[in-house]
Amino acid sequence: MRIVPKWVMAAGLGLSIWPCQAQAQDAIWKGADYRPPLTAGPAAVSRPLTTVNAPPNTPAGKAPIILTQGGEAPAPTPPGGVSTFPSNPVPGSPVPGFNPNPPGFIPSPGFNPSPPAFNPGPGGFGQPSPFIPGTTGMPLDRPANRGFMDQVREYLGDGPFSGYSQRSTFQSDHAFDNFASPTTNLFLFEDPRALTEIRPVYIFQTIPGKNNSLQGGTVSFLGAQARVAITERLSLVINKFGWISLNPTDKENGYNGALSFSEFWIGPKYTFWRDERSNTVAAAGLLFEIPAGPMRAFQNTGNLSITPYASVAHSFWRNSYGAFDVMANLNWNIGTSNARSNFLNLSAQLDFDILNWHRFYPMLNFNWNIYTKDGKGDVNFDGVDLVNFGGKDISGKSVVTLGPGFRYKWSETIQSGIGMDWAVVGNQFLQDFRLSIDTIVRY
Repeated sequence: MRIVPKWVMAAGLGLSIWPCQAQAQDAIWKGADYRPPLTAGPAAVSRPLTTVNAPPNTPAGKAPIILTQGGEAPAPTPPGGVSTFPSNPVPGSPVPGFNPNPPGFIPSPGFNPSPPAFNPGPGGFGQPSPFIPGTTGMPLDRPANRGFMDQVREYLGDGPFSGYSQRSTFQSDHAFDNFASPTTNLFLFEDPRALTEIRPVYIFQTIPGKNNSLQGGTVSFLGAQARVAITERLSLVINKFGWISLNPTDKENGYNGALSFSEFWIGPKYTFWRDERSNTVAAAGLLFEIPAGPMRAFQNTGNLSITPYASVAHSFWRNSYGAFDVMANLNWNIGTSNARSNFLNLSAQLDFDILNWHRFYPMLNFNWNIYTKDGKGDVNFDGVDLVNFGGKDISGKSVVTLGPGFRYKWSETIQSGIGMDWAVVGNQFLQDFRLSIDTIVRY
């Protein structure tokens, strides 16, 4: 057996590898499907990424892709040019050396070889888009002809003051469908969401026997509320429209049980805070309480009351069993004449969304009314939201009510509610017990 010297074997191996390398290099120029591996290492992080284009006569599907980084030497410049892409491109800047029309390229109709620079949007890079939740930058389907409100939203950017939705005209804001509208103090306790709905309302109330003038009796109201969401923030609200019947036990002071047209309450509301991340929504509004009814039910007292208010709702402690929702409203009833009494009102409800089904909402309700100014009436009590007697000597006195409520959503379109509350403070006024029933037909 003859032993071959090591130098002979090394020479033979080198000669056998050299043709393979030559063939590989030749394949690069001839367009063969050749994919050398990328290199990795510390130097590859900051060095540019180089792409070598194939000659213009290369058959379709056979163009090589050669990427080099780090210490690799770039391939020779072939016919067709070399495009160098920075590893960290600056958004909106052109790519150096990029040729949008390589030799042999035939653009399709409508092709734009110079697209506009990328706009990261008002939220900045990596921030959620104010138009499409869960995305970054500006949406691809943004309307070409944007109105004034769209431009305002774009300027404000993402956050609780912004908002964009594909809602239909006058459609309710359904981003917060987990909340339940109030079931007590319906005329003054306003939902902060922009809603479009019709809401029939029935209220039955007992007059306390401690009332020295009326000595008991009942009060009934039958009517409706209406809301129109002009935008997802601006809405118009009719809080009170209907008929009232005042039936005291003592009818010697001119009271009677005739059904009378009630005061008419209307005003705008603006939802200034919408934060879907924290599930918080807040609004401010103004009510105009217009005395439009007859004297026999005390629905014509004074000229007008103006009631500014603020309302907020928030969801918390969400788990597999459900979630708690809190809603609160603060308003100040201000008479424009000395005939009417003034009062502050604070209402709050705590409800529980059972199993997060958005169906069953048991709740606890709280209402506090404190009078801030006497009226010019002859009685020493008043009726808060149902009747403004213009009571005398009532400044500083309060009416506090507590009670349970329940709302059931057959769907987001049809909802039913019932609320009960008792006067625990101030039961010498007009309310002892109240039952409120409503049905919501919402768009």
